[in-house]
Amino acid sequence: MMPKPFTFLLISMFALLAFSCKNEAQDAQKKGGESAVVDTVQKPPVKRALKKDLTPEDIAVIKSVMARIMNEPQLKKYASYLVTAGMGTVLSEDKGPFTVFAPSSAAFESLTAEKKKFYATPDNNPKLEEMLKSYIVPGKMDKVTLLQAINKSGKTKLKTLAGVTLTATKSGEDIIISDGKGASAKVLKGSVEGSNGVIYVLDGLLNEN
Repeated sequence: MMPKPFTFLLISMFALLAFSCKNEAQDAQKKGGESAVVDTVQKPPVKRALKKDLTPEDIAVIKSVMARIMNEPQLKKYASYLVTAGMGTVLSEDKGPFTVFAPSSAAFESLTAEKKKFYATPDNNPKLEEMLKSYIVPGKMDKVTLLQAINKSGKTKLKTLAGVTLTATKSGEDIIISDGKGASAKVLKGSVEGSNGVIYVLDGLLNEN
């Protein structure tokens, strides 16, 4: 049985969340405005069909690297770019594992207006995908493993899905990721565990020169 389409599942999740929040708000209003009503009417039981219907594939998607990226407040822009480039399923289904060094939304604000427009143009999706893949490394390297690799020789090389090589080093207690072209970024957060890999949040952009 094939996994449910990633986009459909997440839309269903967001719709359920919105419906639940709406019901909670309505319930709160009723409690405040109907104190004189005799409390004989019971609230209908909350439907839990979604939980009952979850398959192992669904659970893997919900806990996937893509889901973790979408739930990370600092990675909204990176998540948006992944969806635009059609890469959601790559990071959400049974492929991987992956280690993602994702720039924060604040980091993406440093792009020029011209570059932002370029990535927003559908015809340029192949270039957008290549840019996103330049932050994704095959294999799972959590923080403990990454630090062990760095401590062996002072640095470790990481080849991305785009074919470019990143270098991880330490500066004091910070982990620094550089692209070999003069750009480097500090790890702000990580590693965030997903069912098919881990995520690090970077404070800057790489491979943009």
